[in-house]
Amino acid sequence: MFDYQLKLSKRRKTVAIKVTPEHVMVLAPENVCHVSMRQWLATKQSWVKQQQLKLLDAPSLQNPMSSRTLLIFGVHYQIVVDAVSTSSICHQKKMIFLPQSLTENVKRLRATLIQLLVNELAKYLDEHLTQYAEAMKCSISSIKVREYKSRWGSCSSKKALTFNCLLLGAPKHMINYVIVHELAHCHVLAHNAHFWAIVEKHFQAHKQARRWFKVNSKSLMIEYNL
Repeated sequence: MFDYQLKLSKRRKTVAIKVTPEHVMVLAPENVCHVSMRQWLATKQSWVKQQQLKLLDAPSLQNPMSSRTLLIFGVHYQIVVDAVSTSSICHQKKMIFLPQSLTENVKRLRATLIQLLVNELAKYLDEHLTQYAEAMKCSISSIKVREYKSRWGSCSSKKALTFNCLLLGAPKHMINYVIVHELAHCHVLAHNAHFWAIVEKHFQAHKQARRWFKVNSKSLMIEYNL
């Protein structure tokens, strides 16, 4: 039997298993029969092992201050902490410059990195989104860039677009896929056949792009506790 932590709840009606990189958590009703539960868990040993192996193979979140790097357009830029007054990104040298004072405040440091990504992605969108919008005959009401935990972009019924700033870590052609994806929603909000036909017309490799994000999404995220 695998090791696990048991969490009982009055509200739960069934037993569930949650596998994380740190531990295996078993969630169960407060009045659960422990004998029956252990018998059921014994049948799940193979599944738990598979989930643990998947987590070992999965990409890890970025920790810029540990690795001293950050992904920009699919390339690891070196982070340089120096006696500079403002934070900046130098694409020519593939470097990110941060003031020394930021290392004393983790929350402020992370917020500064996020703001750099917001600004850079906004610049990229300003250069490329208009071209795609014209080609796809889309009228956009607004564009916003911010950090999301679980989405790369969104399009409202009023054609307001938002993009995840962490998208800047992806290669440019993957960013372009997200642009096309969200612009296609200006015509069709649902993910139906008509929607995917629009996407394919303007980004033929959309299936490969979707697979890429499925595999690499986690590696674009930045840890909260740097």
